[in-house]
Amino acid sequence: MPAYIDQSLEPFHKQIHIGNLPNDVNSKQITDIFDHFGIIIKLYLKHRMSKNSPILLPSPFAILIFENREIVDKIMAKRPFFINDYQLFVRRCLPITRRYPYEGHTTTNKMLVRIPRESHNEILPNNNIITEYLKSTGGQIIRLEKLDEKASLVEFEDYDSVDICCLSRPHFINNQMIEIEKCADEQQARRRIQYRLKSRGIFKISPPQSTTIISPTLTLNNNEQVAQLQLIYRDTTNRFENEHEQLISSLQTEWEQIAKKRIRLQRLTLDYQQKQQRLKEENRQLKKLYNESLQEIYRMQNQRQ
Repeated sequence: MPAYIDQSLEPFHKQIHIGNLPNDVNSKQITDIFDHFGIIIKLYLKHRMSKNSPILLPSPFAILIFENREIVDKIMAKRPFFINDYQLFVRRCLPITRRYPYEGHTTTNKMLVRIPRESHNEILPNNNIITEYLKSTGGQIIRLEKLDEKASLVEFEDYDSVDICCLSRPHFINNQMIEIEKCADEQQARRRIQYRLKSRGIFKISPPQSTTIISPTLTLNNNEQVAQLQLIYRDTTNRFENEHEQLISSLQTEWEQIAKKRIRLQRLTLDYQQKQQRLKEENRQLKKLYNESLQEIYRMQNQRQ
């Protein structure tokens, strides 16, 4: 399993984020709406930039943590919710990871289903298989478009289906790992695919009668150049992240070995200290016996005289 897959997603299944709250909202108003769905473990209501800051947020937000994920599913199914004239924006909480640093702050009903960057030679299953797999989200797919053999664009009726997919990583379709990410900018995603397709056809071989290899210069407009730079930046960043994760894994293994050696040395030291104490005690006993023997010999000699 790739190192970027976060193994601690379970706590986020029990959390919701509530936005578009009135400025004068209080905790009781929020709990009055949501506590009948299930037990609220914690409620965080944020009005200010920081605890002691005089600066108020333009719009307060709250995070609720519930007893189990079924409560969150019920809440998401019962939207919308209102406080006074404000319609609350309720969504699931998502983690902030190195792979998807902005995913937790992005809401969209579109996502990309693609082959992981590490699996260069694989292709996506067909759309029917992908559609059947995504039915588990319970959402309605209104569009599924195959961009190329390695990526497809999926549009749901509701943004919550995308969040469910993000919280359900890793994904496997017929034992093949599939990567899912939010698609906040469809045009940018299309430009990335177009650039990738063009970059594969940069070098073309001339007809058989000629042995000359033609290498035409690829002409890109500004948007394509930006997409190219972004793609190069992402690939470079991913490579550095993978190298960094490998280095961390190597250092962690080395540290564990050193820690085991340290524990073993500590145990040996403790054993040696105990043995030293035992030898000292035995030596003290022997000295005592020796002194007693000398005294006995001296006493016997005096008696003979």
